[in-house]
Amino acid sequence: MKEYEKSTIVDFKEVDRFLYVKLDSLVQMLNTTSMYHTVSLGLAPNYMEEMGLVWVLYSWKLHLKEGDYYARTLRFRTFALFQKDIYSHRYFYVVDENGKTVGYALSVWIVIDGEKRKMVKIPQHVQNVYHDKIDPSLSPVQDEIVQEIDAKPVKKRRNPVYTHEKRFEIRFHDIDSNDHVNNTVYIGWAMESLTTDQNETYLLDFVPEDLSIVYKKEKRPGGNVLVKSMLEDRFSYHEIYDEEDNLLSIVELKWKRRS
Repeated sequence: MKEYEKSTIVDFKEVDRFLYVKLDSLVQMLNTTSMYHTVSLGLAPNYMEEMGLVWVLYSWKLHLKEGDYYARTLRFRTFALFQKDIYSHRYFYVVDENGKTVGYALSVWIVIDGEKRKMVKIPQHVQNVYHDKIDPSLSPVQDEIVQEIDAKPVKKRRNPVYTHEKRFEIRFHDIDSNDHVNNTVYIGWAMESLTTDQNETYLLDFVPEDLSIVYKKEKRPGGNVLVKSMLEDRFSYHEIYDEEDNLLSIVELKWKRRS
């Protein structure tokens, strides 16, 4: 199976005040890796738009074992699998300078017709670009990553008892070139919802090690969102709503104490 690798030095803007990799920054680095992979295969950045189609991100699953990598080199490796001609499963694993895997992730994508705004099958010729015709099987490492990640999306809970609520205004730079809030912003909202102006204790004491997020509806420029959160020790559950009470996203985080 074809695989792409991109190395990067973790920058100051990508770590928190304790020099630990920020989760939204890590997801952005994974997004960047997938874009470079696509270009390396000979596909222009707007190749789907030229067919009247649009990639839509459905979900993320992510596990980060270690994050103390400021000013150090990480290697991001990615490969793509396709399910039922409808879902693109893009897998990632993150390797440090010593060859140790310190994280892995899965993003799930669908394709919609740009005019009808309805889901369609992923064109076969697009799928073929990502496949290795000479060796289509997974390597042992790739197979391990696939087996490690549960691809089932996080589900909306019934009658959650919220412990936190926080409203966020949409900032100009939250909007990406698709004219909606960038997918990484939702992660920051979920985490920040556990703080107040007077109390940052939880984020001072804990960092996330597991992320599950599903995107239900895009958020256009302007207005605000309301994040309703339920914190239970080292697990948090979040629902993000727009001004009209439309559910935009569901997020689950598993936390660990800072070392």
